[in-house]
Amino acid sequence: MFGGALQGAAAHRIRRPGAARPRNATRRALCCDAPSRYAGAPTLLRDAAMSSHDITTAPMLFLHGAFGGPEIWTRFVAPWFAARGRRVAAPRLSPPAAPGRRGARLRDYVAAARAAADELGGAPVVIGHSLGGLVAQHLAAERRMAGLILVGSPGPYGIAPSLWRLSAQRPKVLAALILAQAGAGGLLGVASARQALFTDAAPDDWVRKVAAPPTPESPLALLDAMTWDLPNWLPTWLSDRRTPALALIGERDAFIPMSDLVANAFAYRAQTDVLADMAHGAPIDPHWKRLAWRIEAWLEERAAA
Repeated sequence: MFGGALQGAAAHRIRRPGAARPRNATRRALCCDAPSRYAGAPTLLRDAAMSSHDITTAPMLFLHGAFGGPEIWTRFVAPWFAARGRRVAAPRLSPPAAPGRRGARLRDYVAAARAAADELGGAPVVIGHSLGGLVAQHLAAERRMAGLILVGSPGPYGIAPSLWRLSAQRPKVLAALILAQAGAGGLLGVASARQALFTDAAPDDWVRKVAAPPTPESPLALLDAMTWDLPNWLPTWLSDRRTPALALIGERDAFIPMSDLVANAFAYRAQTDVLADMAHGAPIDPHWKRLAWRIEAWLEERAAA
């Protein structure tokens, strides 16, 4: 929540769907090297000729959360997949809201995600972080996807439980969000960013480098996400048209309660996992490759199923 074209590297060799999965794939999903420096990226990352019907080659659509933009994905994780031959996009769902202005509705965020999915073509794997996970759930209710991946995402009943949790357990984080909503996110320092997005182990230099000051969010979009515009997941749950789903949460996520992980598992029959020693900002965590490898391992598991 707090939180064009780039040429990828040489294409990663994709295993056939029936091929055996490497014995160390699961281990790589959990243990990896520290990230190398990446200098940022535009929205559209790589264009390669590949089928969108196979989950191992489907394009990937990364959706960001509130109080920030696509850089949560374009800094590390999206380029990592682009370098492996994926067509990847990370659209900005809404321009930053100015203090005192009404701003966009959540349906406008969904429309932006829908347009990006249409531009990618085929049935993408949609990866949503935080509020972007709620947008991804809206897409899953209306169109075919190769896969749905929710990272630190609220459940289908919206962000109200997250806000209640912040008010009761993390009042300083909630106060920081209120300050950001007033347009004063630039006044927040490393301590506020760490409390919201990282564990205590994240070095100060890392937090300064990767955590952009939070920007105001559309208040109407936030209201929609609390009450009025929630995903209609029940028809999909009752039908045979089920999208393969994975729901992930950081072990120390300050925003999203474990009950939301359980709700996503039920609503989307999702496989779930808890990312050890990670928080809400998993895509920009010092050990972000744990997240990338976990997603990659799940895609390979689905292809082999």
